[in-house]
Amino acid sequence: MKSNKVKEIVSVSVLVIAVVGIIGLTSMVSKNIFLSSQSDNQSYVLKDIVSVDLPVVNEVVKKIERPFNDESVNIQISFYNIADSKEQQERSLILYDNTYMPSTGVLYSSDKSFDVLAISEGKVEEVLEDETFGTIITIKHNNNLTTKYSSIKDVKVQVGDTVNSGEIIGTSSVNKVSSVSENMLLFEMIYNGEYVNPENYYNKEIKEMN
Repeated sequence: MKSNKVKEIVSVSVLVIAVVGIIGLTSMVSKNIFLSSQSDNQSYVLKDIVSVDLPVVNEVVKKIERPFNDESVNIQISFYNIADSKEQQERSLILYDNTYMPSTGVLYSSDKSFDVLAISEGKVEEVLEDETFGTIITIKHNNNLTTKYSSIKDVKVQVGDTVNSGEIIGTSSVNKVSSVSENMLLFEMIYNGEYVNPENYYNKEIKEMN
């Protein structure tokens, strides 16, 4: 009788141990599955982040701007081009001291003062006073382009300064070439050592010049 009692107790103990073992094993397996799932999810997230095609940031294309932004500004004397008609050539001559000279730039005028702007990024090479054209600012740009701004007052730059496109470098003023207005600007563009018509290159990239 006593022997049967002992066998019964042992059997119950074994059963309890087996149940506890199964529960522990199940818990461990579940935990590993959960951790594996977490790891997989994170790997998928990282994989997605790595595989996403990020947009390419395009460089802003900077174009040649006009040397002013005032709509009241008009062309007083055009650039002289030997290929133009005789009438157009006559409108492109500068009369000074009883002598006609072909205009190597464009003479702009307005009935009011206007800001003079750098047409593109560059470095100020020269600021000088001229008896005929007043203060002249010369700026060197990329691609063998040089620009000159004549008849300037309130100059805001000096030799060696780096200017940005559209930056104010001075204000319109007078010159001895024309007396139609007190607000003048003679603007010249020199490309590869030759004067070119600025009106042909506004809103274009410097590299497009030819």
